[in-house]
This record gives sequence, C-alpha cells and structure tokens, in this order.
Amino acid sequence: MALRGNWENLERVMAREGVTRRVFGGNNSMMTLNEIMPGAVPALHSHPHEQISYIMKGKAEFVLGDEVLNLEEGDLLLIPPNVPHRLKVIGDETVLNIDIFSPIREDYLLKK
Repeated sequence: MALRGNWENLERVMAREGVTRRVFGGNNSMMTLNEIMPGAVPALHSHPHEQISYIMKGKAEFVLGDEVLNLEEGDLLLIPPNVPHRLKVIGDETVLNIDIFSPIREDYLLKK
C-alpha cells in the first residue's frame, strides 16, 4: 500500500526559533522540509543517523566536522552518522532544504 503526502498538507512544526520543519517518512527512512529564516541561530549537533541534505532555495554556510562549506540551490551533502554539523543562512533569503534520514529520527515524529 502506498503512503502518499503533499508538503503543503503536512503539519509545520517549529523546530526552534526561526526554523520550521515538515516530516514525511516510513519505517526505515524519512524526509524533512526545513525552512530556515535569516538570523536563526544555528545549532551544532550530531546524531546516529545518516543524513542527505539538499538545498532547494537560498544560500547557507554548512559546518561539517572541521569543514566549512558554502552551499546554494541544487547542492547536495552527505552527512555521516555522529559527525557534528550545522547550517547557517547566508544573506536575507530564507533557506529551504530537504533532509533525508536513515534510519528515521524518532525525535522528529509528531506526537498525537
């Protein structure tokens, strides 16, 4: 049976000030659509999940371990498990990015 969704119909959750997230996923993988506003304070973090990040709109500075990368529309980045990372908006345009996680991030699931 297919599980179908549409970003516009998924609940938008405030992840932290200046950052909203929408989540779609199954049992083994998940996608999130993040909106990161200019001025949002980035949170350096790590997790045991493999993550693929895709920048849909805007420009961002991405810290991945000891590397600092400038990302823009169309860029993809693989974030290995347990590597500290963060994303900071560059400029005045909101960044839209999709993250794919495997396995799913239980902490991102909506509690009903």
